[in-house]
Amino acid sequence: MFEKRKRQWITLSVVNLMIVAILGLTLRSKILFSIPFLDFKHVLHAHSHFAFGGWVSLALLTLMSYELLPDTKRAKTINTLLRLITINAFGMLISFIFQGYGLYSILFSTVFIFTTYVYAWIFIKEIKKISINKTIKLLSTAAVIYMALSSVGPFTLAYLLAGKSGNIILYKDAVYTYLHLQYNGFFTMGILAIMFNKIIKTSVEMNEARTYSFANMLNISIIPSLFLCYLWHYPNIPVRIVSIIGALTVLLSFIQLTILLKPLNKYANTNSITFKYLFRLSFLALMLKLVLQSLTVFPAIGEAVFNNRPVIIGFLHLVLLCFVTLYIIAHYIQTGIFKDNGITNLSIIVFTAGVLINELVLMVQGLEIMLMTNSVIFTWLLWYAAICLFLGSFLLLIARGITIVTEAKKTLH
Repeated sequence: MFEKRKRQWITLSVVNLMIVAILGLTLRSKILFSIPFLDFKHVLHAHSHFAFGGWVSLALLTLMSYELLPDTKRAKTINTLLRLITINAFGMLISFIFQGYGLYSILFSTVFIFTTYVYAWIFIKEIKKISINKTIKLLSTAAVIYMALSSVGPFTLAYLLAGKSGNIILYKDAVYTYLHLQYNGFFTMGILAIMFNKIIKTSVEMNEARTYSFANMLNISIIPSLFLCYLWHYPNIPVRIVSIIGALTVLLSFIQLTILLKPLNKYANTNSITFKYLFRLSFLALMLKLVLQSLTVFPAIGEAVFNNRPVIIGFLHLVLLCFVTLYIIAHYIQTGIFKDNGITNLSIIVFTAGVLINELVLMVQGLEIMLMTNSVIFTWLLWYAAICLFLGSFLLLIARGITIVTEAKKTLH
């Protein structure tokens, strides 16, 4: 039953990934074509909230629950919490499409946040009881704490909306705080917890002291590196000092990660070609993220980045698509959620092509805007990338369906 529930949640997360891709394609289509019955901002909010709640949060919390925690008495409670997270994610999806920020969307968002609070509390309580590698314990505990802390962003936005405040700086700070704690805290630490847990169970030897040192430094970097998001409009000495500390700790995390590359590469080589391909792409994205994040401490780069929408979106997609999503798909292949066959490989090729085209175009578009030139061709290329992402996710869902049918036939025989 434990394994069956895990696979049911994972299957739903694959469905949700396709829904996110459909919304992304809708947004790109809305820019190019007239779709009068859809409000762009409403779809945008639905897309971002469902990507976080329906795709990444559901996938990560499922893997953390069923792979890090044993089948305890809390299993039913955690299953109920995952159900509540899913219900509210779909509630946000529907309400944001039809009304944007309104009574129902705020209600679903609020319940979603309080559900994650309960999840974080139960997860920390349960993982303290079990004997587990200290690196895994640190990463997973930090992940759910940052997930909970990130709610300061939405609550600040709710306060601004309720008071009809026009404070753009505070609005941006709230958004950046939420994104930083989700992307660099919850998503990154969660993925690493799942990854190291899997590696430890293999024959690949990891230096425990170095692995823990990397995890600890990465954890230490999260709060001070948050101030890199504020530096662009608060260039005073205290903020600059904390942001420099943040940049240095992120850079130290990167250096410590490079020391672990040999065993990580060995681990990748022990798996299928498809897994190896996705794992390396995902890890390259993580390393690039750490470098780019630390570089924003330089005023010229920081101001250019935080005032350049394509570059910001490019960085967010670098983490969400290249690092997080590609690793989760790789993990699904490794654990047999997707069989390593023709349809899976085709879906991976199409989806990854969409990820890479999307990332490359956004970065080039950002440079073009900096140079005061911008071509309409970028809009079309991003639309083609969105089509690839949708087709790739659709094929992934078909691949999952084939796997379910195959497993069902084996059970019957």
